[in-house]
Order: sequence, then C-alpha cells, then structure tokens
Amino acid sequence: MTRRQRTRCSDPQLDVFVSYAHRDEKLRQELEKHLSPLVRSELIATWYDARLGAGTELYPEIRRRLSTADLILLLISPDFINSDFCYRREMRIALQRHAKGQARVVPVILRPVDWLTTPIGKLLATPKNGRPVTTWQRRDDALLDVATSVRRVAEELQSARTSSQPVNGTVTRAGSGT
Repeated sequence: MTRRQRTRCSDPQLDVFVSYAHRDEKLRQELEKHLSPLVRSELIATWYDARLGAGTELYPEIRRRLSTADLILLLISPDFINSDFCYRREMRIALQRHAKGQARVVPVILRPVDWLTTPIGKLLATPKNGRPVTTWQRRDDALLDVATSVRRVAEELQSARTSSQPVNGTVTRAGSGT
C-alpha cells in the first residue's frame, strides 16, 4: 500500500452524486465500471437514483443526496437536457451548490447535444475538450479520460477539505490535464 493510499483510507470518502437521464442507463453503468478503482481505493462513493430501495420516498431522498454530495457528475445528453427533472431540478440545485463553493459540478458529455448554450456551458467538461463519449472511436478511452478527470477533481477536493477551502476554489480543466 502506498503512502497516498494509506492517507486516502484515513480521509472520509467523497460523496459523488450522478445525475443522468434514464435513457442513458447503459452509459452510466459503463462509467461506473471505470470509476470502480476510485471506489475501491475509498476515494469516492457514488450514488444515483437506481440505488433507492423499495418504499423510499423518491424526491426527498434524491434532494438529500444532491444537497450533501461533494462532487456532482451531470451526464449530459439530449435526454438529460430534455428532462425537466434533470435539467430544472437536479442541475439547478447542483449549480447553486457549485456557485456557493459547497460542491464541484463536472459535466460529463455522453452524447452530442448543444450544451454550450445552457447554464453548464460555462463549466469545463469531460471527456477531453467536451467531446461526447459516444463519438470516440474507442468508448473505453473516453470513459478512462472521464475517470481520470474525476480522480483529479476528487484529489483536489480531498486536499481542499483538509485545508478548509471552498470545493470550487480552483479552476481545473477537467479532461485536459491542466
């Protein structure tokens, strides 16, 4: 075990909320596999609405999880933009928390859509250059780029947590390596 891994184990995991349109479930599952090293190393713990148990009140639990997440991944697609719940509820809360320095929002561009003209257009997206995952020749390369960006942001957030800085206090070009 490396020093970095030992330190990480002593730090609390970062809570990651994944907001997505249900039509993108297969892409979300593929991304989850690429995020598994971050979960296994206890850097992050991911949550998405499919983890809700039977009998759970859907909207209050989603709001609670979204309101306490350290990192919020918005899985952007035409279906996400078209969904009133994703766009008007989840994205609105996410961006408010981001603006207050309470959470970091990372747009993950899954499929081609005119997202630059939306409120998330001001944020740097992943994969690299905001190129949609589905347009990469090898989808695994795109999802690896996303996972690497998420790792970088999560490590920044862990560092900020120990120095008590706002979670959106530094500019990171998600997916660009800068």
